[in-house]
Amino acid sequence: MRKPEKGKPRAERERGAAPPTGEEPGPIPLLSATAPASLQLLLGQTLQALAADFQGEGARVLITGICRTPSGEVRTWYELFSEKSVEKLLRPELMRALEALASPERLKLLWALSQGKTGSAELMEAAGLSQGQFYHHLRALEASGLVRKRGRDEYEITLHGTSAFFTFLATAAYILHGFPPLAEHEGGRA
Repeated sequence: MRKPEKGKPRAERERGAAPPTGEEPGPIPLLSATAPASLQLLLGQTLQALAADFQGEGARVLITGICRTPSGEVRTWYELFSEKSVEKLLRPELMRALEALASPERLKLLWALSQGKTGSAELMEAAGLSQGQFYHHLRALEASGLVRKRGRDEYEITLHGTSAFFTFLATAAYILHGFPPLAEHEGGRA
């Protein structure tokens, strides 16, 4: 069994790790083993493909998603990201999209739309908004391209809205996974 390098954190030792030698598994099989059984092979193959096409240091992130709408339409998306894309992303459109997604009321509206609610009245009720609040938040969602008007007082989430909404929630879940539960922060305890 190969001995770990001393003086470096485990994550740093495994970053860009060479294929494992002997009995020690590398980071890809270890991560794949944490996935549900139905996804382990796919995750391992995907990570191997990303690693094979990856030169030097840096990061690559692959995001994929699939969603079946209440009407039965299947929506799919993917995004391959690397650190080379960061400067291209730092522009006003990204800030508008993040602003739209950073509001609990807008997330409630996107959730209601993704569940098949389309009318103004049912969307206002689902999000707990007054008419003025509803139209204020709706304008922001429309301006960011996440929602579009389908007809008189009828709205729908766009494919971009579907992918952005669920990717945002998945990213939030991943980020929050590393933080202690909210209860630990209540009452001044941290």
